[in-house]
Amino acid sequence: RRPPGQCSVLLFPGQGSQLVGMGRGLLRFPRARELYAAARSVLGYDLLELSLHGPQEALDRTAHCQPAVFVASLAAVEKLQHLQPAVIENCVAAAGFSVGEFAALVFAGAMEFTEGLYAVKIRAEAMQAASEAVPSGMLSVLGKPQSKFSFACLEAQEHCKTLGIADPVCEVANYLFPDCRVISGHLEALQFLQKNSSKYHFRRTKMLPVSGGFHTRLMEPALEPLTQVLKSVGVKKPLVSVHSNIDGKRYMHPKHIQKLLVQQVVSPVKWEQTMHAIYERKKGVEFPKTFEVGPGKQLGAILKSCNLQAWKSYQNVEVLADDDGGA
Repeated sequence: RRPPGQCSVLLFPGQGSQLVGMGRGLLRFPRARELYAAARSVLGYDLLELSLHGPQEALDRTAHCQPAVFVASLAAVEKLQHLQPAVIENCVAAAGFSVGEFAALVFAGAMEFTEGLYAVKIRAEAMQAASEAVPSGMLSVLGKPQSKFSFACLEAQEHCKTLGIADPVCEVANYLFPDCRVISGHLEALQFLQKNSSKYHFRRTKMLPVSGGFHTRLMEPALEPLTQVLKSVGVKKPLVSVHSNIDGKRYMHPKHIQKLLVQQVVSPVKWEQTMHAIYERKKGVEFPKTFEVGPGKQLGAILKSCNLQAWKSYQNVEVLADDDGGA
């Protein structure tokens, strides 16, 4: 077995990390270019062109940004493989945030790139359609130890009922790091929380640039299309441990993967719990090297707040500019 300090962990970002220009730092790697070429035939449009030149509004659409982040992340893996092959060879665990799970599973050999991308395309289109059915969104909340997240959500639901919304949704959709959550649901509920943030001891609230109330029952219309497409995908046992968003535990077998990937769309992303599952270790045991593969450094920032020691061995693989040399 390799010493813990020589092992690596790969983290795959999710929707919200997309930026115009992503992919530019990957184009000198032939394998990365091949992925974009393959994506064009699966998607029926030029994803590389959209990723490089936008416009941002088009890239931000759920139907576009999920495939864009998925491909950029796996192209970043190709860059890492080219520059630091030992990192890939010594990878002991992977996790992906929401749509990032699909990229993590493709990386781990649990599904083929083109089949994974097609599943992401169907998922993204179905989530976009579900978003358009109800005015909903996601609110990032930085709280304090005494913040009352569940109580706040219940009061926001009651407020929605007074407005005539019959079955209001307002619940924690992402657990990011201690005292930080993303709440998802009807727009009216989220507006209520922003107005009353001091009552619930929220330090800061910010609407996320997404089109719907992801990871709640508002996404139920997306379940059937995703179930069907995953039946057509050849899912295998991962060669590297991939931790699930549902509970932070490792995926065990193909049926388990298919079931949880569907469930994930209407369940909270337990990222904070996943970070503990991956990085928990006895005192004195070294931390693995962590690489964020894909656009942005959000998962690194979250890791810093979950586990400062683990974050000290973190770096991200640049996808925007070509940084010659190091990943």
